[in-house]
Amino acid sequence: MNYLDSNLIIYAMLDDTETGDWARSILESVQSGEMPACTSFHTFDEVFYKVNKAKGIDIAIKNLEAFLAMSNMRFIDVNDAVIWKSLELIREYRLFPRDSIHAATAFIAGAGIIYSQDADFDGIRGLQRRWMI
Repeated sequence: MNYLDSNLIIYAMLDDTETGDWARSILESVQSGEMPACTSFHTFDEVFYKVNKAKGIDIAIKNLEAFLAMSNMRFIDVNDAVIWKSLELIREYRLFPRDSIHAATAFIAGAGIIYSQDADFDGIRGLQRRWMI
């Protein structure tokens, strides 16, 4: 299982450079069923905020609706198990809460790989970060 951090989704929606193309190719791999992937419902909040700020609410709604309806994408609830694991990761790695929620969700979902631009995930045992491979 692969975990998709919100920044990958944001690049896919907003970036017209090689980075955006790469991010969209990852989403296409998920959509086609080639790559099993999940993300947190917390990602919805982060992506909506950025897309709304950059393109306005109508574009944000349209993009997030398509993302939520995406085939083969598993969305994981932010529940008490995620929050307790998040707190454990904050203690151990001194992460910020948003990053710790993503990492905790990845662990709970059984994802050993996180697609993220955020190097804060690099030192977390059991989680391998990938970006622009």
